[in-house]
Formats: sequence, structure tokens, C-alpha cells
Amino acid sequence: MNALVLIALEAVFATAAPAPSTPPFPSKGVYWLKTYSTSPHKESWNAELVVKDLDLALPKILKAVEKEGGKLTQPLESFPASRIDHSQQLTLAIPKKGAQALIKRLRKLGELPEPRVSPLGAPIPLNEVRAKIDRLLKEKTERAAALAQVPVAVEVSEEILEHLLMVEAVAARTEVVVLLNLTLRGR
Repeated sequence: MNALVLIALEAVFATAAPAPSTPPFPSKGVYWLKTYSTSPHKESWNAELVVKDLDLALPKILKAVEKEGGKLTQPLESFPASRIDHSQQLTLAIPKKGAQALIKRLRKLGELPEPRVSPLGAPIPLNEVRAKIDRLLKEKTERAAALAQVPVAVEVSEEILEHLLMVEAVAARTEVVVLLNLTLRGR
């Protein structure tokens, strides 16, 4: 918080640009303005399922997705499909805990190699977020009189605290979801 107060004071009272030797970040390595993703999608999986008859398999596939707690990300009619080459694109949102079970179910319907998995972002470092929250709350309580003298610093710290509390709350209640991009092909 002291670093935040100093930054706010420097911004308010600065008349010249900082000297070139001034480091661009606080020396303790705490980046207060860092934002954290609150997206529930942590991984993107890409896979291709080859089935004998696409028209017969599609309802079974959708039923398997539903059984594992997944759902289409948009109405079925909105996904690209080709009756010429017997293909259908789908994008599914499925709880991570049901994703492997869905892959197992889909393999019973046709040929499905292991999906290509790509992370969609770094996991939220909850220990870091909680440490920042604790520091901000402690300074807010212990240095209330000093902070009252720099209202801009109070506003900035409240904004940062609001973001951190939201990130912590979302991380605590959000189920990790896999985005499965599935191409269906009929023979």
C-alpha cells in the first residue's frame, strides 16, 4: 500500500518525467495493477470424431454431451455443416470433470484420437490475490488517517481491492469448463 500511495502522490505532484534510472515497476515485485482473468474456460480441446452415419450419430453425441453436463455454445443450426462431405462442427462447453468421460462415450460412437489440448490462460494465483487483499485491508485499517490525506490513493486502492475481491469470489465459485471444438465426420 505504501508503494501505491507513493505512486499516487508522484502522479499528482510530478512536474517532470521520472529520471531514466527509475525502475518501471516497484522494487518488491508486486504489480498492483495486474488483472486476472475471470473466464471459466481454462482449456480448449480440439478433436475429430469419425462415425459411420453422421445423421444417426448426431443425436447420440448430443445426448452424451448432456449426460456429462455439457452443452452447445450456440444453437445447433448455427454451427457449420456440410452434407457434401458429411461433416458437422460443434463447440461444446463441458465441466472439466466430465470432459474425459465424454471423450470415452464418444469413442464408443466412432473413431476419436486424443484431443489436442491448449490452455486458454494462466490459472488464477489465488495465494497472490489473497496476499494482495490482506495487504490492502491491513493498510486501510492501520493507516486510515494517513490515507485520508491522499484521496486519490484511497480511490485507487479501493478499485484494486474491488477487482481482487471479485477475482477471489469468481475463482471460489466457478467450475472449470473445457471448450471442446469437435469436428464430426461421416464415412
